[in-house]
Amino acid sequence: MKNKQLFLVLSAVVVIAVIVFAIGLLKPNLSGLFAGGQDVSSKVEKLYELVNPGVDVSTVKVDEVSGMYKVLLKAVDASGTATYREVYVTKDGELMTESMVIVAQSTDVLTRTNKFVDCLESKGVKIFGVANHTGTLLQFNVLGGNYATKLYGSCDGQFTQQCIDAGITEVPTTIYEGKGYAGAQSIEFFQKLTGCAL
Repeated sequence: MKNKQLFLVLSAVVVIAVIVFAIGLLKPNLSGLFAGGQDVSSKVEKLYELVNPGVDVSTVKVDEVSGMYKVLLKAVDASGTATYREVYVTKDGELMTESMVIVAQSTDVLTRTNKFVDCLESKGVKIFGVANHTGTLLQFNVLGGNYATKLYGSCDGQFTQQCIDAGITEVPTTIYEGKGYAGAQSIEFFQKLTGCAL
């Protein structure tokens, strides 16, 4: 009976010692994260207050996300209106951004968009425009940006007369199977026109 009681007491002591040891190991990591997050949020608050004089900035929440801190800020202006902003900050507080790109999601979208543009190119679609023209830029943004410029036909400078001779009177103009479609077009327009799917 005494051996059984001694065994239980020793077992309890060992369990308590293991728990104390584990807490000792975890505590510095948790406090380090909190202290680092506090330091970073103070830096971000100061920056936002300098950029926005008269606005009181406070940190609502700090989370660790993919090796960075995600800081939720609350800014209250002189009228008492509160706005919230989420920023991402490196753990040392040296670099900050207000927007993050989700790599897998962006890669998927760009892959599908590029395949769509490749399909349009294979069908002979050409989009004539003028560099830095608002409508031309809008058209290529609708189609996914830089990659879509492989469909571009220039009506700039030396090519102006060539476009006029081809009957292009407005830019952008999409040419497909010998027919021109003036103005910036939607993705749905290109899908319906060519059968290419996004």
